Amino acid sequence: MFGWQTILKNKHSLVKWLLAMVIPVILVAGYLGATSHVTQHANRLKVAVVNLDKPAQFEGEQQSVGAKLTDQFKASKKLVVKKYSSEKSAREALKLGQISSVIVFPNKMTQQLANFKSSGKNVNVKQVIATGNNQFATQYTSRVLEDLINEANVKLSMGISNDSTLKNLAKQSNSLADKTSDLQANLQAVGNAIDTDTAKDLQTDASDLATQLATYSVELNTAISNSDTDKIKEAAAKINDVSYKMQTTVVGGISNIVVNLNNTQALSQKSGIIQTEATSVKNGQTAISNKLKSLLGDKSETTTSLTQMLTLNITDIKPVKNDGQVILPQVLAVGVTVMAILFGLVLPIKPEKPEALALEQWWDNFQIGGLLSVVGALLMTTSVLLWKIPITHFWFIVGVVILAEWIMLSFVWYLKQLFGQAGWWLATGISVLQLIIVAVSYPAIVQDTAFGISRPFWPLTALISAVNHITFSGEIQQNVMILVIWWIILTILLVSQYRFRQRKSLTEKIDE
Repeated sequence: MFGWQTILKNKHSLVKWLLAMVIPVILVAGYLGATSHVTQHANRLKVAVVNLDKPAQFEGEQQSVGAKLTDQFKASKKLVVKKYSSEKSAREALKLGQISSVIVFPNKMTQQLANFKSSGKNVNVKQVIATGNNQFATQYTSRVLEDLINEANVKLSMGISNDSTLKNLAKQSNSLADKTSDLQANLQAVGNAIDTDTAKDLQTDASDLATQLATYSVELNTAISNSDTDKIKEAAAKINDVSYKMQTTVVGGISNIVVNLNNTQALSQKSGIIQTEATSVKNGQTAISNKLKSLLGDKSETTTSLTQMLTLNITDIKPVKNDGQVILPQVLAVGVTVMAILFGLVLPIKPEKPEALALEQWWDNFQIGGLLSVVGALLMTTSVLLWKIPITHFWFIVGVVILAEWIMLSFVWYLKQLFGQAGWWLATGISVLQLIIVAVSYPAIVQDTAFGISRPFWPLTALISAVNHITFSGEIQQNVMILVIWWIILTILLVSQYRFRQRKSLTEKIDE
C-alpha cells in the first residue's frame, strides 16, 4: 500500500520525492532572487566616461568642465563610473558587455561653453549604447545619465564660480536686507512727525519683510553650498515674493509718507534720505526679480539657455530590430537545457563491455543523443529566420546550439553514469540553477561577485554570449573556444568513466 510509511521506509523513494519538490522551489526562488538582484543592485552597472575636454577660461578661472562633470557623476554613486582614455577602447568594452554605456565629453567643451552666450550653440555630449547587450541595463543607464546631464545643465546655467548668478542673487538679497534696516531706522525718526498709525504699520511691515528676507537669504546661501537645486529654486521663489511685497507694501507706503514729508520743512532732509533708500530698494528688487525670472524659466527666451547648454547625442551600436532578437539567446538556453535533461532521462545506463573499447562504448550512446541534438537544434533555430537575422548568421547559431546541446547532454549523462538516477536529479538541479543565473542576471552587475568571476566560463553563458554576438555582428571566437573546451573535458570524463568501470570489472573477475 502506497503511503507515508512506505515512502519513509524506502530512502531512495524519499530522495526522489524531495528532489521533485526542491527543483521547482529552486526555479521560483532562483528566478525571483536573480531578478530582484538585478533591480536592487542596478547602481553597480558600469558606464565609461571619456573626457577629451581641455582646460580653458570659464567663469573667471582656468578649469575643465569635463573633469568636473566626471567627478560629479562619480560622486552621485548612481552608477559605477570607469574612466577611459579613448572612445575606441570604451566602445570595445561596450561591445564585450563589460560596461553598459559610454559618455564622451568632446574636445574643447569648456571653451564652447564659455562662448555659449555669444554663439548660442549647444555642446553635444556623445552617448554610445548597445541595446542588444541588455535592454534593462541600456534603459536604466540612459535614464540615469540623462538625469545627470540635466543636473549639470542646471548647475552650468546657475554658474559654478564666484561670479555666478546665484552668488550675485545672494549678495543682492543681503544688500536689500541692509537697506531695509536703514529704512526702518529712518522711518522710526519721522514716525512721530506724520501720521503715527500709518508709520507704525509701515514700520511693522518693513520689519517683518526684513526678517523674512534675511531668513530666506540664509536658506539660499545654505542651498548654494549644498548644491541642492530644489532648495535653491524654493528659496529663490520666496525671495522673489518678499521683494514684490517690498515694492507694493514698503515702497508704496513710503511714497505716501514722502507726500507728507514734502509738506514738513523740518523733515525735508529725512525725506531725501528715505527717498534715496526707497529708490535703492526698488532698483534692487527689480534686478533680483529679473534674475529670479530668468533662473526659474519664466521668460520663454531664456528657457533654452538654462536647460540646453549640454545635449546628448545617442548612438546605438547594437540596435534591436525586433523583440525576438533580444530574447533569442535566453530562449535557446532554455531549450538546450530542457532537451539535455529530457535526453538524459531516457538515456539508458548500459553495463560496461569488457571486450569493447571505452571510446566505442561512449560512441554507442552518444550517436543517438548527438544526432537527435542536431535535429533538435535545427528545429529550435528555424524561427531565427523570421527575426531579421542573415542566413549566414543562422548557420553559425545552429552550430553553437548543437555544441552547447552536446555539452549539456554530456554533463547530465556523466552524472547519471556516476550516481545513477540520483545523478540525473543532481544534474537537473545544477542545470536549472545555472540557467536561472545566466539567463536572468546581467553580467555587469554580478561580475564582482563569486558568481560573476566564474560566470563567463559557464557553458550556458558562452551560448548566450555567442548567440548575442552573432545576432549583432560581434566576435564569437572566445565563446566558441569555451564551448569546445567544455565538450572535450566532459567527453574525456565520460570515456574515462567507462575505462574505470572496465578495469574495476576486470579486477573483480581476477579476484574471483
